[in-house]
Amino acid sequence: MSIAFSGRFIVLIDQDEDGVSRLVGCVVEMEYVDRVRIITLVDNGVLRRGLMSAWGLSLYVQVFLGARRFVILMDTSGSFDVLLHNSFMLGVDFKDVDAVFISHWHRDHCGSLSHVLPMIGKPVPVYVPSEDIYGIKMVENARGVPVVCSKPTGVVRGVMSTGEIPSGISEHSLLINLRDKGLIVLTGCSHPGIVHTVELARSVSGVDKVYAVVGGFHISSLNEGLRVARRLSEIGVQLVSPCHCTRDDAKRGIKKVLGERYVENGVGWVFQPDPPDL
Repeated sequence: MSIAFSGRFIVLIDQDEDGVSRLVGCVVEMEYVDRVRIITLVDNGVLRRGLMSAWGLSLYVQVFLGARRFVILMDTSGSFDVLLHNSFMLGVDFKDVDAVFISHWHRDHCGSLSHVLPMIGKPVPVYVPSEDIYGIKMVENARGVPVVCSKPTGVVRGVMSTGEIPSGISEHSLLINLRDKGLIVLTGCSHPGIVHTVELARSVSGVDKVYAVVGGFHISSLNEGLRVARRLSEIGVQLVSPCHCTRDDAKRGIKKVLGERYVENGVGWVFQPDPPDL
């Protein structure tokens, strides 16, 4: 195994028995990004006419480090036609993607990955939560570079994986530390529990302040929504935007507690917080 330094990360590179180099993780010292812009490409709901819905999730995440932009495609959904249509309608070009982040190995989150990677047009790191044999081979065959995030792992300055979160399903979440605002926690399905995921995010990042929580919460009832919202409010979360596997009753519970801090999500949603004074 060799060690290479990238900014404030120590990146670990290993070789398998066939001599193929593979990124396997890195030691993280989290900093911050200056700006962020997130677009929902695939979700069950649609916010704008002309866009298509599908069961699954895909988020187009842009972070800005001074004058530099770094683009992460978080999940690809399982509906490539829908992803392609919405990306075109929303002006998204896969060739701009610098990294792919797969929250977990369920088809509605990674099913389009083998189609998306060739469209990126260059080898990019693909951050995954665990060593799924089929998934890893598929990534490599499509010219991606698997990065297994069994532990907290850096992506770029101010962005990291929580590392695999212990539960019955291997999953990790994407964390962005936005300058002067705090953590943005992006979740795929939150199988380990959304509150547990947020609490773990604070622990592994060393950032106590949580600005926003976005993604699938994996809750269905009004009471679950009320309970989750109360805990997120206690933590001090400023914006909550559940989607995908968060049922309508649960959303109503979250909105009842959080009021204006609840933001409706769906295909076409754009999240672009006002940047701090630089």
